[in-house]
Amino acid sequence: MIFSSAIRSTATACVLACVAGSTIVGLLHEPKTAPLAWTSLAVGAAALVLVLATKRSPKRDAGLFAVSGMGSGVFIAALTVGLPGSLPTWLWTIGAICLGTMSLVVDAEASQGNSVSRL
Repeated sequence: MIFSSAIRSTATACVLACVAGSTIVGLLHEPKTAPLAWTSLAVGAAALVLVLATKRSPKRDAGLFAVSGMGSGVFIAALTVGLPGSLPTWLWTIGAICLGTMSLVVDAEASQGNSVSRL
């Protein structure tokens, strides 16, 4: 399977490392809207921790990765740091979107073999 638990866990841990990098950069450069930025960072990190802590479910994982990616988008918007300082946040965004897409592909492949009555 292209999205095994080991691959998912490793990739999610890498994205969480980018969240940690974003936190460090955010602490060094105060965001313009601190409550919104830190709330979005907390929600994104919590979504990733939930993915790691629970059993694999591609549909739920895709939703949680989307939440994490949107959280990083809000964090980027509230951050006053340009490149290369915002690089961990961009990697977080790209990683979360890629993982969500992989979850949807795995779910589609798994359900392709199941016959469904559309009556």
